[in-house]
Amino acid sequence: MTTHDDKKQNNNNTAPVQDEDDEQILLVEDDELILLEDDEIIPLVEEDDEIISLVEEDDNQPLQIKPWKIMVVDDDLAVHQATKLALKNFVFDGRPLLLLEAFSGSEAKQLILENPDIAFILLDVVMETNDAGLNLVRYIREELNNRRIQIILRTGQPGEAPEEYVIRNYEINDYRTKVELTRQRLITSTISALRAYRNVIAVEEKSIELTKTLKTLQQTQLQLIQTEKMSSLGKMIAGIAHEINNPITFISGNINYAREYVSDLLALINLYQENLSVPVAAIEEKLEDLDLEFLSQDLEKLLDSMQTGSDRISKIVLGLRNFSRLDEAQMKQVNIHEGLENTLLILQHRLIANGSYPEITVVKNYGKLLPVNCYANQLNQVFLEIFTNAIDVLTTSENVGKNPTIFITTEMKDSETVRVSIADNGIGMSENICKRVFDPFFTTKPVGEGTGLGLSISYQIITEQHKGELQCISQLGKGTEFIIDIPNGSPNIAKPNIAKD
Repeated sequence: MTTHDDKKQNNNNTAPVQDEDDEQILLVEDDELILLEDDEIIPLVEEDDEIISLVEEDDNQPLQIKPWKIMVVDDDLAVHQATKLALKNFVFDGRPLLLLEAFSGSEAKQLILENPDIAFILLDVVMETNDAGLNLVRYIREELNNRRIQIILRTGQPGEAPEEYVIRNYEINDYRTKVELTRQRLITSTISALRAYRNVIAVEEKSIELTKTLKTLQQTQLQLIQTEKMSSLGKMIAGIAHEINNPITFISGNINYAREYVSDLLALINLYQENLSVPVAAIEEKLEDLDLEFLSQDLEKLLDSMQTGSDRISKIVLGLRNFSRLDEAQMKQVNIHEGLENTLLILQHRLIANGSYPEITVVKNYGKLLPVNCYANQLNQVFLEIFTNAIDVLTTSENVGKNPTIFITTEMKDSETVRVSIADNGIGMSENICKRVFDPFFTTKPVGEGTGLGLSISYQIITEQHKGELQCISQLGKGTEFIIDIPNGSPNIAKPNIAKD
């Protein structure tokens, strides 16, 4: 195997540079990367520094322009030289390229650690080992958990890494053989990769910004709760929900129209292609550059992502609206046991066994309670949230094979306070998670399965609207218990004045 130093020495010779397997060599000539046979000579440009700029000196060019970092990972020096020539003077979005070179997987790992802002990698498969490139992909995606970097696999030995197998099993962004990667296609791939990287960075930055904003809102919310200013918070949340709901409704309502229009336009293009008797060179060239098949598939994925995102926002808006309307039900004297039973009736379909988990047993230990003055609908909402969380835990794979059980206990804590305990024998929670269960937007469920507002709203209902207490007690491996204490007809309970839409 040719070493990195050997390759640099070859740079001073006029003989062609090849690897042990006598692969054909890529070289830029005119507008293409072309293959050279054994008897052709490769003019190589001397370059001592492995990190080089691909933009020529220009006295008029603004200073402090951060270049796009790309890395070529290949054990063939000629491939590095050809790539430099192909991308010479390349600029995207006003920024030049900075090329990093590695001749093995181990060199590439070190460069990635030193340059976490690499935008994309042109990666060979066969280097120091037959799967060195594929091992590098797994290192980037799994060990570093880096999904920013766009990875384009280009190989001179496709037999060592079949395209379908690699695409299915490795998280790469494109697959090209060195034969098909002409200069124009290399430039196109570079633009696509940089655009994708830029979009990923933009999304991450926006996500960080939104996370900071959300955290600020959460802290503000908790402060308002602690200082008994829930009415002001309700008005604020109602306004936010209203302002968000209008544009998201517009977006969601127009996605299907956009999907239909895109489908119609693509169908029209296909119809033109089928019925155009004499192909027009300019049209054929444009279609080849656009890669119409990829474009049509990617558009469908983009529209699906937009639909998923708008649905997610709509669910959060609904949760915010519910949070701001907690005072709508009238206070009245109710039987706590009736509320518990009605809630269990609604959830009956989730308590029965199915193919994934056994039947959930409900053990009731009802004490003798006095009627309680409360907002019945909202108290039932608290019961529903706690029961639902217990069922979710008991139906996870960790509990399969156990005897899933929910325990309900009611009693008079004292002469003026009703206590309701709802416990499960699930996997429990750590102390840190238990402390955060009432935080707004905090959830341990997978993305898309919970907004993290349910228990926060429940806490507000009990502590603010009923002047009671809601506690969470949990231990890993032993289950979780929620304890609700509600004053029995306390004169301090008053309906908060929260503005309605």
